[in-house]
Amino acid sequence: MWQELVKDEIWYTENFINEDLVDQTLEKIYSSETKELDANEQKHIISKSHYNYNHVKYDIHKDKEVVLAVIGKLNEILTKVYKPITEVNEKNVLQFTTKTFNSDSVYNVHTERKDIYGDFVFINYLTTEDGGELVFPNEYMLEDHFQTNPSERKNWQEFKTKLYADSKQEPYLVGPLAIKPKRNTCVLMRVGSAHYVYPVRNGKPGCRVVITGWPFANMDWKAKFNQ
Repeated sequence: MWQELVKDEIWYTENFINEDLVDQTLEKIYSSETKELDANEQKHIISKSHYNYNHVKYDIHKDKEVVLAVIGKLNEILTKVYKPITEVNEKNVLQFTTKTFNSDSVYNVHTERKDIYGDFVFINYLTTEDGGELVFPNEYMLEDHFQTNPSERKNWQEFKTKLYADSKQEPYLVGPLAIKPKRNTCVLMRVGSAHYVYPVRNGKPGCRVVITGWPFANMDWKAKFNQ
């Protein structure tokens, strides 16, 4: 059953899809090649914001049973608060993809552009981890985070400036809230709020496995990324 963790912003549920589908997907992910993506080596669609994770070279779009199960559950909320997912572009990796973490994987404070990524993002956790929380800060949490990670403050200010210049979008705060990775749970959230992700404690390559995506994303990210 879905819970509304932050009114009209963040929803959460356990027992998201059938456990057999979780096992099948994990088996395919673990047997697939991965590519480590690091912000120090990649281009940025908006502005510099550090991240590190593994992109799994497993085309989940072709796994129709999983995709349809995910869409069905997401539409339980989306039909009420926005609009249902009615189609998926198999060439758009942003809409459905799979990722894992390494021991030093992390996401710094960021958000996404609504005009490219669309209005919603989901994260379906396939593994339970110690750490690796998805954090939505309030003003005090964010300041504390910057005190601990001073290099992020300048990047976040530049990120916000560039985001507004390019799309007239201003990020906002919805916390305090931290969501731990737990097997077969899902977070559905509106695009626009500031968030970051902690490293997994004692993480090993291939940990914090997720199916994730921005189901209403368009293909403009590709042109932007290749500029």
